[in-house]
Formats: sequence, C-alpha cells, structure tokens
Amino acid sequence: MPNHLINENSPYLLQHANNPVDWYPWGEEALTKARTENKPIFLNIGYAACHWCHVMEHESFENPEIAALMNENFVNIKVDREERPDLDSIYMQATNALTGSGGWPMSVFLTPDLLPFYAGTYFPPVRRYNMPSFEEVLSNIAKVWDEERGEAERVGRQVIQHIQAPMVPSQDKNVFTQQALNAITKSLLDSYDWGYGGWGDAPKFPQPMTIEFLLRRAATDSPPREEMLKAATHALKSMARGGMYDVVGGGFARYSTDNSWRIPHFEKYIRDNQLR
Repeated sequence: MPNHLINENSPYLLQHANNPVDWYPWGEEALTKARTENKPIFLNIGYAACHWCHVMEHESFENPEIAALMNENFVNIKVDREERPDLDSIYMQATNALTGSGGWPMSVFLTPDLLPFYAGTYFPPVRRYNMPSFEEVLSNIAKVWDEERGEAERVGRQVIQHIQAPMVPSQDKNVFTQQALNAITKSLLDSYDWGYGGWGDAPKFPQPMTIEFLLRRAATDSPPREEMLKAATHALKSMARGGMYDVVGGGFARYSTDNSWRIPHFEKYIRDNQLR
C-alpha cells in the first residue's frame, strides 16, 4: 500500500512511495503528527542521482522489519534536496556540526520542535565499514528519546545555536585583508597534491572555486604568481587526463574514487557542473 509520498511531484519521492516505511513529505501534516504524538522525527534527505540513497532504500527502507521499527518510533519524513535546497542547507549544517562531515543520504533525527540531536549519512543494514547497523541506530535513538529526552533536547539546542552563530553579520568590514588572502593562498599551495593534482586524498573532489581563487589571485600579480598558475593548471590537466568527464552524456562526475582521477563516482548533478 502506498505511503504519503504517492501524490508528490518529485520523481525521487515517488521512488519511495511504495516503501513499507510510512513516509511523509515535509509539511504541516507530518510536523503536527510529531508534536501531537510526541515522537522524534527521522528526516532523510537525498536526490534521484544519489547512489547510496538508493542503496539505503533497498537495504533498509524496503525491509519490513526495519520499516516497522521506524513506523513505531518515529515520524518519517523524506525530502528531495533538489526540490528543497533550503532544508538541505540547514540540516547539512547540523549534520556537519554533529559529525564533522556530511553527505547524502542525509539522516537526521529531530525533536518534534525540529531540534536536530543526532545525524549521519548512509547507515548499513548490518555492522560494516566501522559503522553501526541502521537498526541499532533506530533502537538506540528510540531508547534515548524514552529515557533521556532532556539530553536530546539540550544537544539539539546547542546545534541550533552553533549553526545560527555564523548567520550574525560581522561588524568587521576588513575580513578579507591582504594578509588573510596571502595566508589562504599559502595554505592552498602548501597542501597541494603535486603527485596527482588537487587537494586531499581519495575520494578526490574537483574544487572549481579553489582553482578560480588561485587564478584570480594570480591575475593580480600577487606573489607567488607563477606558483598559483602552476597549481591551477596542474589540477585542471590532472582531471582532464582522468575519467571524470562523461564522454557520452557530457559533464563531469561528482568526484573520483581514486587519487589519479581515473575512476569516477558515476553520478552527476547540475550544481557541480554549473561551477565547472
């Protein structure tokens, strides 16, 4: 029997409309249900081209036992990040604040008052990748809500305060001083991967805004101009020689799964390609 996503327009949400999970779209009906029944919310955000979103659906959201656990203890809300980038941005900040990283599918547990108190991304159906099983996460969160609700609410308030703080406009009109720009440039050049190109280890993400920053800085004749041009050019050539470009459909994959830019993660989305 279809759940509450059956009348949605989003193809991503409609893909989940026949899950045994009693999914709701984001809206007053679901939020009122959570407040009335005093249940925590399980918020899952993803998008149609997200590989791990579909993996988690197949492994967990199509599993009747896991679905029963979700339906009993939570109000379950599914969001398409391409339809609601505003919600995605807010709860990605919360996920980063709680875990130090983010990604999709984004899995966030909220109080009925929308305070995020626990978060993660993909959870496997059994323990693996040094991660707890999704069933363990659900059971533990349900127990915390029953026995330590005050602590969950305290954590949620802290997270909200943390992500709201950067929204306060700075009174310092000279944030981007020449000294600060020079320090950023030095940090980027010092951390550049001259072996394979780009920054960091696999998975390696193209960083178009970082490359653009170096090119703009180089155009000002600020030292070290040649070093900035060399790093930007090396990064672009390293990616061009690899397998990031989709020779059939055009555009670039989100990232490379290896250090050499040879093996792309086979998904693309518009936001990335607009930058590239």
